[in-house]
Amino acid sequence: MIGNGYPYGKTGYVILEEGEINPSTLQLDVRHYLVVKPNGEQVSGNFSFAEAQQFIQDQESKNK
Repeated sequence: MIGNGYPYGKTGYVILEEGEINPSTLQLDVRHYLVVKPNGEQVSGNFSFAEAQQFIQDQESKNK
């Protein structure tokens, strides 16, 4: 299940939570994060939040 999305960087990337609903708490247990490009295409792979941030920073620095 996809949770919250966090815009990150300056060019339109989004970091999305992915996980499962905990039946005891009814909250999302985040397993990992996904990265979505500004054009809406999902980047292949799963990331920690810090890894997703670094990936986006790397992509944005390549395009300067």
